[in-house]
Amino acid sequence: MNTSADPKRPPPTVFLSYASQDRQAAQAIRDALPELGLEVWYDESDLNGGDAWDQKIRRQIRECDFFMPVISASTEARAEGYFRREWRLAVERALDMADDHTFLLPVVIDETSQAGARVPEKFLGIQWLKLPAGQPTAAFEAMCRRLVSGETVAPPAAKKTPGPATARRQTPPAQYPPFPREEPGQKTRFFAHVIGWAFQSAWIFFNRLPKWLRVCLYVWLAIAVLTKGCSHYDDDEPTKIPATHAAKIKAIADSYSNSSSAADLAKLGAQIAHEYAKETEGDEPAQSAVLAIPFSVPAGDPAARKLTDATFAQMYGKLAISHHGHVALLDEPLSSADPAAAAEQGRTHQSKYVVFGSVDEASAPPSLALKIVSVADASVVWSDSQPVAGADPAKLAAEVDTKMQSLEAD
Repeated sequence: MNTSADPKRPPPTVFLSYASQDRQAAQAIRDALPELGLEVWYDESDLNGGDAWDQKIRRQIRECDFFMPVISASTEARAEGYFRREWRLAVERALDMADDHTFLLPVVIDETSQAGARVPEKFLGIQWLKLPAGQPTAAFEAMCRRLVSGETVAPPAAKKTPGPATARRQTPPAQYPPFPREEPGQKTRFFAHVIGWAFQSAWIFFNRLPKWLRVCLYVWLAIAVLTKGCSHYDDDEPTKIPATHAAKIKAIADSYSNSSSAADLAKLGAQIAHEYAKETEGDEPAQSAVLAIPFSVPAGDPAARKLTDATFAQMYGKLAISHHGHVALLDEPLSSADPAAAAEQGRTHQSKYVVFGSVDEASAPPSLALKIVSVADASVVWSDSQPVAGADPAKLAAEVDTKMQSLEAD
């Protein structure tokens, strides 16, 4: 029974992908699909002797209307298999499709759970249809009729299982421990337990503070330690963050309240360090030892942009703290990677050194080139180049900060 709404239109094609152990269930699905108006592309139907098997499979996945992976305990048990290559090819094609376009049609033929299954992540965003032993169900038949009629409504979204980050958000806050009980003749042990109880309770209290306040305290502690360690004068007053400055830090932190990515937290630290730099400008001469210039990135390269943003943010934060806030900051990248242009900007900002960088897409692989230029003679006193892929922003930032301190110590 062909249910196609338009008999002149060729039936939609479905590529059926399965593990060899599930061949019998896959055959049941294969036999049911034509009755519901769909043409099946199946590894035993068209691949005659002499055909380029792998090439034909790839072409069919590129050209089919729908891709139906058959998921089971057999696919879960197999870490390798050609069906996994088929799944990967289908997912790669789906990446170029609109989010509301129906293409992937996962079906499960046994009690395999969707939560934590060994399938591509793209499969987990779609509600699987259950076909016990490959036998069609009313829901399966209704879906096939929608596909044949040309409806573009995607299958229901899968019920999301809590990931690690969600689970952390759903975890109830830690409860304060009970106060230790003193046992007769155990006074020393009792006092040790009281000290432990105090530290544990203080840590729980700290973690219940607003995020912006915890970040503020971390930055204050780092600045206070470095300032006290490097100070050449006595100061009996403790280092304090002015109320106006704390308000600025809170406003900055609030803008990142819904993000916990490493890049965004690095930007948060850099912005706070920059606010500290502006707050302390009246304590020292206007001259800054270092001018930091944002790294230039070719347009249309989000991976490189993410790396350079994270690296520059962390580098600026480290330099601002190690130089007590006196690091000049240019708003825009240089139009070229010319050391003379960097030195000219350094003279304008009364700086001794300039730190800047750029992504070179002409190199293979594309790399981030970092340079420190002496303003006095526009010479490159240090440089480094790291591939964009796999680069560690924190390591690069620490390397620049260490080198800058070494140059100033000479």
